[in-house]
Amino acid sequence: MGNLDNVRASMKPRPPYCCGTLPVTPDTCTLFYTGTGVDDHAGKMNLLSATSEELHHLTCYCRAQSPTANNFTPAQLNAIEIATTFDVEHCRLTEAIRSELLEGGNSKRPLQLLVQHLKIYDAECHEIFPPVLPATKEGSASAGQPSLLDVCLHEYRLVKSHEESRMFSLSLDEFCDVFGLSSVEVRRRESTNLCTNEGTPEGFATVLVVFPTDIEGGALLLRQGHHEWAIDFAELFARTAQTSVAFLAFYDDVQFAVRKITSGHCVILTYRLHFPTNNDIPLATLERKDVYDVNSLETGITELLLDPGILPEGGYLAFGLHSQYMSTSRSVVDVGNHLKGRDAMIACILSSLSIPWSIRILYRNVGWTEFSFLADHIVDLSSHGEVHHLMETLESPEIVCFVGARGEPDRKRARLDENAVEGKDATDIMLVSTRPSAWSFHSHYVAGGREVMMGNLYGDACIIAERPSLAMIRGGRDQRMEC
Repeated sequence: MGNLDNVRASMKPRPPYCCGTLPVTPDTCTLFYTGTGVDDHAGKMNLLSATSEELHHLTCYCRAQSPTANNFTPAQLNAIEIATTFDVEHCRLTEAIRSELLEGGNSKRPLQLLVQHLKIYDAECHEIFPPVLPATKEGSASAGQPSLLDVCLHEYRLVKSHEESRMFSLSLDEFCDVFGLSSVEVRRRESTNLCTNEGTPEGFATVLVVFPTDIEGGALLLRQGHHEWAIDFAELFARTAQTSVAFLAFYDDVQFAVRKITSGHCVILTYRLHFPTNNDIPLATLERKDVYDVNSLETGITELLLDPGILPEGGYLAFGLHSQYMSTSRSVVDVGNHLKGRDAMIACILSSLSIPWSIRILYRNVGWTEFSFLADHIVDLSSHGEVHHLMETLESPEIVCFVGARGEPDRKRARLDENAVEGKDATDIMLVSTRPSAWSFHSHYVAGGREVMMGNLYGDACIIAERPSLAMIRGGRDQRMEC
């Protein structure tokens, strides 16, 4: 085989279908069903462990629900009559179908599966399969390989069925002229194709999910033009060691039927595959009562930072948390990676303004001495004995001093004990929030001194934002102007 033959062989079109198996568990295959009448009862069944008697009862129930049904047609429950714990999105079935069925730009587009109905085939029913279409002169090809006419019609139908069909303005006659096809033969092929009727539900392909049951016969036949494929799901189930369901996806120009069942039941859940659009997703209506306005919050924080009277010597701005959080360790710094609600909004605004921030605990000690400090972790002194030198026990924490909006000492919130912090520089901190933090801590310790007493540590987890001094701001501004 030469190079040209190799290229031609590699250009052979893919089959218009894909199939496989999908591992499942019993809790993901429960079927809930009901009829559409007033007096219809509801029921449920696990499709992985259903007995022949249960399936026979369900088959009779489904046929009784439909006045047009008979023993020669499969029993059927429509989408509004069923619910199932089988979740195609969770099983990532669309990803498997996309990689095998779609090519080109469509292989990256999102897909959506919509349940259509559940059908049950038994030994009494059969479906009439349309006769085989003979190969035409233009479409003569080797067995098993689609003809040029099949391939061209297949692509034409797919493009015209998509929501982007407005971009494909060729009529069928113009399409035939471009590709040198006989318009008479194409129209005859179109008229004999049972899958091109107006009743085809929205989408471009059908996906069948087949559940494992005790069955003899019942293989699925696929037909596209004069080409046929047979899929025996019993063989697929036999080749997998895990409990699984089987799936089969095929384009709309492919017809399918179920071969005669000797005994047992074949349970098939049918989906339609399509490309979702914005119109397919209903928008939620948000009740904006007391919703935090992000624009006003961003404006307020920006004006606060630009105010020269706020912490002129630099310091910290403390925002009490509005939500409680869980920490896997004593450290609270990592909580900053998963803030929520208003806390996340404040952190986002600070980051957008290039203001350094972190989650820290603002502690206030009440004992022989009273002072406040910042910690990156939860402080617990309950396992210590008498604590005589709290500063040493806390390993020299960062002392802070509460100040007001203009930098004046805020004696109302805490009393700074100069003896306790002798030799320590206290950093000014201003509380922005008017309410305490929703995530707070309280612990006891034995405070030794002139006499033994119980000491208390009160902590509030806060977003602590750094506020540089005016001198640093002016220095940075002057440095940028020189550059």
